[in-house]
Amino acid sequence: MVRKRLDERVRTLMERSVATGQRSLLVLVGDHGKDQIPNLHALMSKMTVRQRPSVLWCYKKDLGFSTHRTKRLKKLKRDKARGLNKSGGTSTPSNSTTSADHFELFISSTDINWCYYKDSHRVLGTTVGMLVLQDFEALTPNLMARTMETVEGGGMIVVLLKTVSSLQQLYHMTMDVHARYRTDNASMAGDLVPRFNERFLLSLSTCPNCLVCDDELNILPLSKKALRQLSSDTSQNYRSGGANGEILTTLEDPDLRDLKESLRDTPHVGKVVELAKTMDQAKAVLVFLEACASRESKMTVAMTAGRGRGKSAAMGLCLAGALSLGYSTVAVTAPAPENLVAVFDFVVRGLEALAYKQHLDFTITYNTASGRDMTKCIIGIELHSSTTNNNNNNHGHRQSIRYIPPTKPDQFVTCELLAIDEAAAIPLPVVQALMGGDRLTFLSSTINGYEGTGRALSLKLIKELRDSKGTTATTGAAYDAADAIVGPRAKKGEVKVHEQRWAASAAAAATPGNSALREIDLSTPIRYAQGDPVEAWLNKLLCLDW
Repeated sequence: MVRKRLDERVRTLMERSVATGQRSLLVLVGDHGKDQIPNLHALMSKMTVRQRPSVLWCYKKDLGFSTHRTKRLKKLKRDKARGLNKSGGTSTPSNSTTSADHFELFISSTDINWCYYKDSHRVLGTTVGMLVLQDFEALTPNLMARTMETVEGGGMIVVLLKTVSSLQQLYHMTMDVHARYRTDNASMAGDLVPRFNERFLLSLSTCPNCLVCDDELNILPLSKKALRQLSSDTSQNYRSGGANGEILTTLEDPDLRDLKESLRDTPHVGKVVELAKTMDQAKAVLVFLEACASRESKMTVAMTAGRGRGKSAAMGLCLAGALSLGYSTVAVTAPAPENLVAVFDFVVRGLEALAYKQHLDFTITYNTASGRDMTKCIIGIELHSSTTNNNNNNHGHRQSIRYIPPTKPDQFVTCELLAIDEAAAIPLPVVQALMGGDRLTFLSSTINGYEGTGRALSLKLIKELRDSKGTTATTGAAYDAADAIVGPRAKKGEVKVHEQRWAASAAAAATPGNSALREIDLSTPIRYAQGDPVEAWLNKLLCLDW
């Protein structure tokens, strides 16, 4: 393998991304682009102080190499004996062997999730350090938004393109999705002009964290905005200056630190809020636990957020606090059980923070996953009836959290608390039917970005909840305030009891805390830094913020 000095601008982009907690985008043009993935991953691993970044490798059907270790070793031995390199031609055995061993070491020592594009729905709610998108002709806007938002701050997105003499050839490239728009009508077929590829390539020049390179990491002049910034910066600025490879999004807000300190000794709340990463997340947990402690039925807590804001983590911490407060039957629903991986993960973390012990105090139930269409994940958690932890919580009754599909409304009848995650991805009539019971409801959804592009949730459902629940709660509070005033049996006209009741009723109706709907908005990102250029580029490219 011939060693070549890496362009300093590529190193500067990666070090700046790690130091600022932002993501970087690298487009590799060439048939051998995948051979640079081990080099980029090794470079990124040296820049971070944490464990080696995990990799999500998405492709259409054929990788071009085997992911099975035994098969790879047999092929390496066979090629070495024949004196062939990876492309099938003759070359120096030492060069081909070194290159093959380098790629083999990367595959065997790295946590790589190999994923078909058709199975990409499984990656929702997961977080990776590097994303590789192979087979550009199979990419769709849905796949891009679904996979790119799983990359954490400081991570890298790599898009592999085949060798072309000019990037303009990609403008009219036949994509797999074009097959569904083919027609026998010549006049109609002439009106269909694919424009997304052109829009995608032209948008790369506007992203300051994007570089377009060939398969030898030579920078192409397409990335104008990034090149102007990187030419003025040097990697030394990010090697010194206190970056230390840490993601800045993990730094704690002083207000959040003060809030955790003030709630440290509060039962059921302090240990759960301790796990919050942002002030928005801590406020969401406090609002929900306040609703749980009040034991008010027919109350709804609606939490909305963009992707990467810690919405699922906040829901999991809230459900752990609800179990600590004594709720017996908690039901959780989502479009699929795979979407609740992060929710149940933080339920377990919250229970452990509250001094519950797995196997001793609670047990976890997994689904019976089999085949490629199923992913093993948690679908239920049950607390033992004799649970007594360090907080002196001995509820003496069975407590459980279990996943129920949204299409089975009859199974939600007995639950005291209902949590609906990714509500925007569930049909609106189904969500409305689930919220009709006499119970506390926790509604959570993404209102912008890939999962939240359906506007029925914010334009219809939440508006209806504001009108109906606000009117019902206000009317009930007004009646209760009026009934609390009792005048004398005689001479009611002189005391003016009716006027006192009217005044008390009006004051109660005007009190803002009487609404049965609590709304929470999470705006601070956790997965990556605030103002991430890749997030802004993706939202503008796919028109997700319009």
